Amino acid sequence: MTDPSLPTDRLYDSAGHMWFREEGGGRFRVGITALGAQTVGEVMAFMPKRAGGRVEADRSIATLESGKWVGAVRLPFPARVVEANEELIDHPALINADPFGDGWMVVVEADDPEGVRARLESPA
Repeated sequence: MTDPSLPTDRLYDSAGHMWFREEGGGRFRVGITALGAQTVGEVMAFMPKRAGGRVEADRSIATLESGKWVGAVRLPFPARVVEANEELIDHPALINADPFGDGWMVVVEADDPEGVRARLESPA
């Protein structure tokens, strides 16, 4: 994966248009890429999984609603949600405006952080 528009401090799941920035202690901040945000269109609603909730691999961490799409944002590995970006509930357009910054969705604690690193792609 060599895309100069992708921040290099993250790992990516290109099929799901998702990014993961390591926060330490097996935790990852999660969001969708700019291409993912562009693909879903203007996000009008964000409904995250609550902090403390378990997520199995390929299960939903949030639901997004736009003018052309309503669907689940799926995590490609098992984890526990430790924080949700509550600001997005009132201001979901941040996902489109700043997908790699203020538009992050959740922070998760991975069951197997090494497995996550091995599974995801680096932009370099």
